[in-house]
Amino acid sequence: MYKAVIFDLDNTLLNYDLCESDSMRLTGRKHGLERWERFTWELFWEAFAPINWVYWSERIERKLTIHQVLEYSFRDTLQRLEWDAVHSVPLARTYWEHFCELCHFEDGAQELLTELHGSRKLAVISNGIGEAQRKRTASGNIAHLFDAFIISDEVGFLKPDRSIFEIALGELGLDRTEVLYIGDSLEIDGVGAGNAGIDFCFYNRGRLPVQGPFAPQYAIERLSELPAVIASRG
Repeated sequence: MYKAVIFDLDNTLLNYDLCESDSMRLTGRKHGLERWERFTWELFWEAFAPINWVYWSERIERKLTIHQVLEYSFRDTLQRLEWDAVHSVPLARTYWEHFCELCHFEDGAQELLTELHGSRKLAVISNGIGEAQRKRTASGNIAHLFDAFIISDEVGFLKPDRSIFEIALGELGLDRTEVLYIGDSLEIDGVGAGNAGIDFCFYNRGRLPVQGPFAPQYAIERLSELPAVIASRG
């Protein structure tokens, strides 16, 4: 029997993509980006997205704070599009403020948490930034539902390192055989759970083919399907 369910956060319980796009549009509105010469959102995102991904991916190796990741991403984007990079710092600050306030849920996430709360322990393991993850779940009024809330930048380990899962098990006071982990990434969430010897449920939100070396124990396409997976263990 599963005595606890541990969730990934972004694109599992929370819709990261929508939070990101809404935060950026609110930032653009405040700073008047849409009035800039030649500005279109398509042009901006085409430049920003790959730049931001590189800085985010290299943040640990380069010892970058999230504020530096954002400032450098905006700076390089503005330079590439031949706009004044002096705006990068205020844009980054405004974006982060909005992002930390927004909590857009994946379909069925609130209902799922309400259904599971009280019947077993709930927890989060996220590779995100503690400030944002804690503020967003508080904004969505779900922070109080979790018995453990493990964020990579607060504990010093990133999924798929088994250590971050072991920290969660310690806080929950449970054995690895008593918990189920659910996340949207086979390579990060699935491999991490496997490294820790924890059963894994793949939230296949993109409805991708599930096969090969990363094939999970369970796979669902809607969060509403998770209770049936849990019940299968008795």
